[in-house]
Amino acid sequence: MDLLTALGAALAAAHFGTPLAYYAAARRWLKMPWRIKLDPSYAPAVTVAIPTYNEARHIEEKLEDVYRQDYPRDRLEIIVVDSASTDGTAEKARRWAAAHPDADVKVVEEPQRRGKNAALNATLAMARGEVFIITDADCRWPQRDALRRAVGGYGMGLHSFSAVNNYPVSHQSHKRD
Repeated sequence: MDLLTALGAALAAAHFGTPLAYYAAARRWLKMPWRIKLDPSYAPAVTVAIPTYNEARHIEEKLEDVYRQDYPRDRLEIIVVDSASTDGTAEKARRWAAAHPDADVKVVEEPQRRGKNAALNATLAMARGEVFIITDADCRWPQRDALRRAVGGYGMGLHSFSAVNNYPVSHQSHKRD
């Protein structure tokens, strides 16, 4: 075997072998039991952000959905940020809030539509919660303990909760560089 062939074989082995070795190790690691025990009594202050645009047909049901959660009311803040809706979304949210004085609901109206990112940034600027949860007005939480389960691992270093079609799919830690 000449030097060029040997060098090519070594590079191919490094190029393909290293990722395959990582893949094999990751598969074994992911099958291990994580032994995470969530503390059901842990209840950090939570801000639930509901960014809206023309969600009048959904907003009251979404607010009821959050209100139904078995989470301590004194630890729950709900912020509805309306991006210049033309269908009365903000008015419906205000009426709902007035009818539920035991719920900490803030309704913020943006004078012009600037998009979901701007609405979420406005919410973050005023949020008091240790945990920030974003939900759309047309999304439903099927179980009364969905919020409690979502934040249950927060105190143990689990900092992100994902849901697809309202069903919890993962807890994971994130570190951004």
